[in-house]
Amino acid sequence: MGSGGKDTPVGVDMSLSEVGDAPTAIDTDFDGAGAYDSPLEVLEEGAMSALVCVDEPERLKAVKDALEDLNYYSSVASSVKEALSKLRYNQYDLVMLDEEFCGETSENNTILRYLQPMPMSARRGIYLMLISNQIRTLDNLLAFAKSVNAVINVNDVPKVKLVLERAIADHRRFYKVYMDLTKTIGLH
Repeated sequence: MGSGGKDTPVGVDMSLSEVGDAPTAIDTDFDGAGAYDSPLEVLEEGAMSALVCVDEPERLKAVKDALEDLNYYSSVASSVKEALSKLRYNQYDLVMLDEEFCGETSENNTILRYLQPMPMSARRGIYLMLISNQIRTLDNLLAFAKSVNAVINVNDVPKVKLVLERAIADHRRFYKVYMDLTKTIGLH
């Protein structure tokens, strides 16, 4: 996606103006004039990257420690605006999203609304884990309904490393044939 106008489509039924007009993203500016310009995050080949959208201090520490133990490079977003900018300019292997990041709600989360309608070819490259107050950890049915790969309940955040290891291992096993095929034919 280039740096097009405010009506540049980001998915099936959502444009940048809709994301920018979300109630919790009032200051988001996608026309490039005043938008936060996130530097391109360049990592060595094979390095795993994660975008962390968690602002509650104890959860943030637990997530950062787990990602460090799992050898992920963590990029922490401090606002919805910064997170959206980072997503536009960088490709992440993992996105850890607290549904209440920066005062958002589970029903109207701007970052989730940005990621949900992404084309499958782009979205399959991102493992999206939602931190939720309401959904049980690893509830696959509700994760599917939210268009995320996995959910971890806030009460289980202290065990986030174990939950991530299990969930990502299951994900890799499930999509192994698909990922191998996309690499073989040059789509990934």
